[in-house]
Amino acid sequence: MNLRNNFWKKTAAAALALLLLLLLALPTGVQRAAAANVDASIMLDGKTIDGAQPLVVAGTTMVPIRVVSEQLGYAVKWNRAEQRITIGSPASPLVLTIGSLTADSGSGSVKLLQAPFVQAETTYVPLRFVGSQMGLSVKWDQAAHTVYLESPPPAPSETPVPTTPPDSSPMPTSPAAPPVVRASIDGLSFADNRLTISTSAAEAPKVQKLDNPSRIVVDLPGTAFGSGMTQSGTMSSAQSGTLTVEGSALVKQVRFSMFDSANSTIRFVLDLNQTSVYNVYTQGNLVVVDLNGGAAPPVNPTIPAIPGTAPTPPVPTSPPVDDGRKTVVIDPGHGDHDPGGLGVTGVQEKDIVLAVGLKVADLLRQEPNINLIMTRGDDTFVTLDGRAQVANNAQADLYLSIHANIANTASAGGTETYYADAKRSKTLSDIIQKHVQAATGFKDRGSKQANYLVIRKTTMPAALVELGFLSNAAEESAMNQSDFQQKVAEAIVAGIKEYLGIN
Repeated sequence: MNLRNNFWKKTAAAALALLLLLLLALPTGVQRAAAANVDASIMLDGKTIDGAQPLVVAGTTMVPIRVVSEQLGYAVKWNRAEQRITIGSPASPLVLTIGSLTADSGSGSVKLLQAPFVQAETTYVPLRFVGSQMGLSVKWDQAAHTVYLESPPPAPSETPVPTTPPDSSPMPTSPAAPPVVRASIDGLSFADNRLTISTSAAEAPKVQKLDNPSRIVVDLPGTAFGSGMTQSGTMSSAQSGTLTVEGSALVKQVRFSMFDSANSTIRFVLDLNQTSVYNVYTQGNLVVVDLNGGAAPPVNPTIPAIPGTAPTPPVPTSPPVDDGRKTVVIDPGHGDHDPGGLGVTGVQEKDIVLAVGLKVADLLRQEPNINLIMTRGDDTFVTLDGRAQVANNAQADLYLSIHANIANTASAGGTETYYADAKRSKTLSDIIQKHVQAATGFKDRGSKQANYLVIRKTTMPAALVELGFLSNAAEESAMNQSDFQQKVAEAIVAGIKEYLGIN
């Protein structure tokens, strides 16, 4: 009987111990289970914070830590080893720890209603607590589903005692000076793991790398969105937008917005899939964020020639006599010692695009209303500036550069066409994309804005078409076939004729 009683006592004790462990573990599970996306807005001093994506956990509004750093403007440091977040200045920091209901502030330890946590590689912190600790007024409007944050009013400055009787006449007050805008943001593109920002004047970027989640932040003070951006189709509102990134193992997307209207600072955020080495450099009026891990290129990069070779200078072109014909410049990319991209079986881009370009030339020579100019008709090398110079000297009506794409993943594929100046060239790019994509049958990657030199420095409607991806085995094989090249050439000519209004 005693043995049986002892058995049941031990069993009950074990069950109670197990139940206690489950109860101790329950809060974390409850927190995660109760975390839910909420269709709520966050406003700071009357302005909506875009992309806040708050969660509500047990009645507490939680926001990604990037909102605290990027939108509220506080310095944030993340100690991954200790799972610790430090917000604010070193002199008076606010310290929170993942999973802990205790935070340390300048006045001592403070209890939290909800502990910070990590979900989907994003760190969430309690908005009301962080805001109030930083001196913000925090209010929740249930009807509007909106959190209102208000900065404290500036402290009144002491008025010095006048040593002479003040002038009783009213002093005119000057309105606050508008922010100084030195340059416009005219274009944005992402290719080959490089983000390229085109500006109307050279600007020095301010760059920072942030973790949890990983992202690179680029600020350009004294800038405003130009027509090249507002007409690009990437902006969701007048002051913000998102550039979709496809086929990159490193970058999810690029977000951009007018971050600081007082100083007219536009912010670009590269959301990373993984931590990456990067370089940021300026190249004329371009700001480039390069994630390929190499050193920054020279200010005016050139492709080194093989000893004994030299770039073929462009043939001087005189403005044509106005005979009613349209002048079209066809530019097969790369050439000679510059092979361009290399396909999975070693096919060189320079050979593919020259073959297509020559077929286009044969077709255009049959058009009585078109005057054809080729930047190269064989395996020679012409500089990028030289290619643009050929078209500009000829006062061409249309310029088209032919290329093939390459990516660091074999699954990337499709046809895409680029333009630089939306007002001048977007219609041409759209038409070329429509015809060529229909001919290739590859994925439609669209007509996009970019700032490649040859379409930026040409003064007429200009486009650059990427036929397909040499890094994609199926597309490489197709582009290497003569009948496929002929089909693409016919599509290019059809697009040119449609744009020029030639039957």
